[in-house]
Amino acid sequence: MSSTFSGFYVAKSGIQAARANLQVTGQNMTNVNTKGYTRQRVDSYAIASSGNGMRYASGEIGIGEGVYCSGVSQIRDPYLDIRYRTEHAKTGKTETQLDTLQDIDSIFDETTKDGISAQFADLLKQLKTLGATPSDYNLEGIVKSSAQLLTKAFNTAANKLAEIRKQQTKSLEKDEITNVNSLLKNIAHLNEEIKSSDISGTSALELIDQRNTKIDELSKYANIKVSSKNVDVGSGRSVTELHIDLVSGDKSFNLVSDNKFSSFGMTTDAGTGYVTMSLKDTDGNAVQAKDADGNVMNDGGGIPYTMTNADLTEGTFSGYLTMLNEKGEFDAADGTERGIGYYENVLNKLAVSFADTMNTANSTNPPANDNKPLFSTTDGKAMAAGNICLSNEWNTSTSAYITNTKQTASAGVDPKTLGDNILYMVNQLGKDTTYKTSSDNASGKTLFTTSIEAYISDVSVSVLGLQEKDITQNDTSYNSTLDEINTQRAAFSSVDVNEEGINLIMYNQSLTASSRFMTTLDEAMDTIINRMGIVGN
Repeated sequence: MSSTFSGFYVAKSGIQAARANLQVTGQNMTNVNTKGYTRQRVDSYAIASSGNGMRYASGEIGIGEGVYCSGVSQIRDPYLDIRYRTEHAKTGKTETQLDTLQDIDSIFDETTKDGISAQFADLLKQLKTLGATPSDYNLEGIVKSSAQLLTKAFNTAANKLAEIRKQQTKSLEKDEITNVNSLLKNIAHLNEEIKSSDISGTSALELIDQRNTKIDELSKYANIKVSSKNVDVGSGRSVTELHIDLVSGDKSFNLVSDNKFSSFGMTTDAGTGYVTMSLKDTDGNAVQAKDADGNVMNDGGGIPYTMTNADLTEGTFSGYLTMLNEKGEFDAADGTERGIGYYENVLNKLAVSFADTMNTANSTNPPANDNKPLFSTTDGKAMAAGNICLSNEWNTSTSAYITNTKQTASAGVDPKTLGDNILYMVNQLGKDTTYKTSSDNASGKTLFTTSIEAYISDVSVSVLGLQEKDITQNDTSYNSTLDEINTQRAAFSSVDVNEEGINLIMYNQSLTASSRFMTTLDEAMDTIINRMGIVGN
């Protein structure tokens, strides 16, 4: 049976619950524009009558004893968080690739007046003019100047590619890795603060919001998995510890475990520019891979497996590694993507093919023994776009140097009027050739079939353009999905001012009703105590 004063406890609990809901509603409305804030709510449940659970029925009416507020929680959907972070990693990779490809595109852009294509067109024009009047030293001087500008265009393009590689490497090391390591450290610190708050019984929802924001940011860099487990802290209480792992197929590598965190590092090969990333724990040891059951995995030879570049398949890190390390068809492994190395090799192949063609055509000896080279290298090393230059012999010649004909003059015809070899050069530059990854074009993987004249155009449109288009489509698709998921998260977790305004009215009415209930009980008690049993006195 309910006690005489039980109604006061019901009214009191109603007032307390209404006040708590009003305070939480005010907190929500105050943070309506706060980035990363998650809408909060009071967790409450009805208190059963004290007679529940008795062995024998009392025969009395069982009336509940009010409402109990157990705490405040966030309105958040973990499934949407998982989807968002998975999709975020995809956009991280495509955005990084697009940024790099757009920089490369400026090098192969045919609209540039001083680019390789423009200089090729000018050289062909000057060669045709010289072919009509061979052995004219003044006209050959113009051809020489045009050819020198072309070698400078090759050098500039190669230097720009090298600068892009340098900038991307620096950005990865100084910006991205530094930022991620800072995120991991901050998340671990927030874990510690949240855990301390939970132990002391203090709400840490705002700290959880900060942590979720940082986890969302971290998810852009790699494919991560967030998990938690309950840990006993004594006195029958437990708290939640958060863990973050980098996921790669059936393997996982720990990034954050409660207040401990790992750090990324990288090394760059001075010769090739190849970048290798590593992951180490707080003690400086390489983080070992674990399977789904948490067991340490090995490489098949009993040696623990640690993270490699191949384990970074999604995210910004993967985008950087793809652009810096992969060379497409020039790589031994099939299926690699085209990064900076691919376009470096493609540009070098054009420079070598052009120089070999011109040197062979100008030689008066068999092709294997060029005796009048037009082009050479600045450093004596193997020919490449970065070191191609005019040969010293041609550059310092004070008379006609280009072999204008290889025919024997017929009777009565001056050999100086024959320009068939110059026209042959023009013809060779416009002749289609199948280019392969091997240096001699006889073996290796096929790149494309085109002429030296149209080479840059085909690379720009058919190769680079298509790659940009493909990645742009993927990036658009991933970002569209990401926006859709983010909209769903916002609809579920963000603060709606109109809804909170309705809550203010509702909880205010609830407070008024509970207060009125207590006043009514007080009046009833006053009647019972002070007015009952006095009739007739």
